[in-house]
Amino acid sequence: MLNRESSRDTKGRIRILFSIWADADNTNAQSLNARDIALRLNPKRFESYLFARRPDPRLLNKESIHLIHLPPRLRSLVVACHLVWGDYDILFYPPHNLLMTWYRALVWTGKRKKIIATVEGTAQQIQAVPSATRKRLLRLLSEADTCCALSPYIADTMQQEFGLRTKVVPIGVDTAVFTPVDRADHRPPIKVLCVGSLQPRKQIHLILDLAQRIGPTEAEFHIIGNVIGSPAYRDSLLERKAKERLDHVYFHGGMPQRGVAQWMQRCDVFVLPSRLEGTPKVTYEAAATGLPCIVFNDYQTPSVVDGVTGFQVKTFEEMLDRLRLLIEDRDLRLQMGMAAREHAKNFDWDVVVKQWERVFEDVVRNG
Repeated sequence: MLNRESSRDTKGRIRILFSIWADADNTNAQSLNARDIALRLNPKRFESYLFARRPDPRLLNKESIHLIHLPPRLRSLVVACHLVWGDYDILFYPPHNLLMTWYRALVWTGKRKKIIATVEGTAQQIQAVPSATRKRLLRLLSEADTCCALSPYIADTMQQEFGLRTKVVPIGVDTAVFTPVDRADHRPPIKVLCVGSLQPRKQIHLILDLAQRIGPTEAEFHIIGNVIGSPAYRDSLLERKAKERLDHVYFHGGMPQRGVAQWMQRCDVFVLPSRLEGTPKVTYEAAATGLPCIVFNDYQTPSVVDGVTGFQVKTFEEMLDRLRLLIEDRDLRLQMGMAAREHAKNFDWDVVVKQWERVFEDVVRNG
């Protein structure tokens, strides 16, 4: 049902349409971020509207959160009607697909919304996607009233490559779910965790390369993630594990956030082997649980302070050396974990949402 009440009818609150699916089983990072933002916006100043079929139970029975039911069929039509004719002040996380084409064509018949787009990947990532997708995304960003990059490095690459100026608003982490534990009594083999979808871009095969060089008496390697796209990559990983007898490598499949948090609490070091990232949400979550992280420095994530909360490395050999160092040096591992925990507090959603509130108010006030 379309929302046709005016902003004044809700005591002047800013009405935000989140163009995401807020289903409980949706583990997409953008959907998770949108839900965490909606849950923490000041209910006296903001009204949040989200699409859902099987909604995240955290969103239910909230005075300022409204769920728009999506039927099994004609979902795109329902979404398009809300984009064009819904009485909202802001369209947040706008789609860069046919739905925005409909919006552009029909907006003159409905209500023009302020569009706020997020830039979650570097310019290098955008250049790597198919040409048609890249063109749609860049058009959306150029037409948005405000673009927000999730890190300073992303903002810099967008400025240099595409001439696009963005604000910087970091990603957040739920520190009530991702909580630290005391690892002082953890003994070898050290548990190394990787959380990432099983697709070639994530380079999960590098975890097997690490396991090939680090034996089972020193470390166990635990991998959490669903298959994205063809299962061929997953199958190749499992075949290699069996062929090389890497029995200290464990695949756990995908799981909800609380399950991931529990595994992070059991483990000692977090490794993300992907080079093509923006600001990987899992590194913020790992830091919040007190895990030192090892990542590649290609995307310069703010979640890892090199040499303080973990390591940002240039090569696989450097990743291997830093992992060996953390496995062998218990005190360094614990020290970096404590520093990571403190650093993650800067990205607590309660802190980050205040920044989003200012963005929403500014775009409505000033355009």
